[in-house]
Amino acid sequence: MKPELVIFDMDGVVFDSEKVYYTANKMAADELGIKYSMDYYRRFIGAGNEQMMTAMTEDLGDASLVRKFMERSFSLINPLVMEGKLELKKGFLELTSFLQASRTPYVLASSNDRKQIDFYLRTLKMDLGFNLIISADDVDQAKPSPEIFNQAWQKAGHPVKEKTLVIEDSHNGILAANRAQIPVAMVPDLIQPTDYDTQNTFGVFHDLNELTNFLN
Repeated sequence: MKPELVIFDMDGVVFDSEKVYYTANKMAADELGIKYSMDYYRRFIGAGNEQMMTAMTEDLGDASLVRKFMERSFSLINPLVMEGKLELKKGFLELTSFLQASRTPYVLASSNDRKQIDFYLRTLKMDLGFNLIISADDVDQAKPSPEIFNQAWQKAGHPVKEKTLVIEDSHNGILAANRAQIPVAMVPDLIQPTDYDTQNTFGVFHDLNELTNFLN
């Protein structure tokens, strides 16, 4: 496949950010006396913050406590990023160099808000070459809704969908790409592919370098 457009998810695909988020969540949970584990965190990878808050409120039965947890978690993320805890995922620069050399436009479609995305890019002090950025601020529904990928595809020039490629790491992201009817490649981060993911992706790749080699 030689894509005419590539749409990157951000967390777990461009940035190794899920580890930063989990660290912040765990620190906040410990402070507030909430039991919190990596297995629990994995339930929310690829989902929006509202879904996470709703589920945690149902589990804990205390909306006020969940709001405090979320607020404290958010307050801890940026200091961790500024400490250098946020890194690019292995193979990202190699893949984008390949896309640039082949004059293939690539865009970002992230469930994060634009302010946070811009903070990450400023802190990293690198131009990652995205032609367009679509954030949670631009859509009404989070993944697994297809809205964010459809919007990214439309604003990037809407090439034939069969010649567009989404790169995702989460089940919700794969569902969203499938519902948008855009081919999707999975590069797992903290969660391994389900049977559905394996059967409904362009391919499952160990890292972005492996995907680059495949596209070559």
